[in-house]
Amino acid sequence: MSTPPGWYDDGATRGVLRWFDGAGWTEHTAMLPPMPGTVAAAPWPPAAIVGAAPDETLHWLLPVGRSWQSVLAGYVGLVALVLWVLGPVAILFGILGLRQARTGGRGSGRAWFAIVAGVLASVLGVVSLLGFLV
Repeated sequence: MSTPPGWYDDGATRGVLRWFDGAGWTEHTAMLPPMPGTVAAAPWPPAAIVGAAPDETLHWLLPVGRSWQSVLAGYVGLVALVLWVLGPVAILFGILGLRQARTGGRGSGRAWFAIVAGVLASVLGVVSLLGFLV
């Protein structure tokens, strides 16, 4: 007595069916259809940008879903903390990033970081120059 061909539980992946051709398991798989009266789970990854929502870890690690102005401002602000000469540039990019965030872009947090880092770098640069001159 042999098993007839058909779709059977994959056994390795939950909610996945695998085709058995009567002789062996094939590479063909399908999602298990939802039970009547239940809501199907959303596909993963979602169609929207992964990491764009603030409750996702990727949102805080990578510059996903933000305007390029805000991303650039954040990196220039970070570098300005070491190279104080870039302080005014970080402030400028931070302002551009905030302007973009107000007109529909995202990334106001990185833009504010660039402004604060730029101001801090500029103050440290001025203090360093005054200390060097005196």
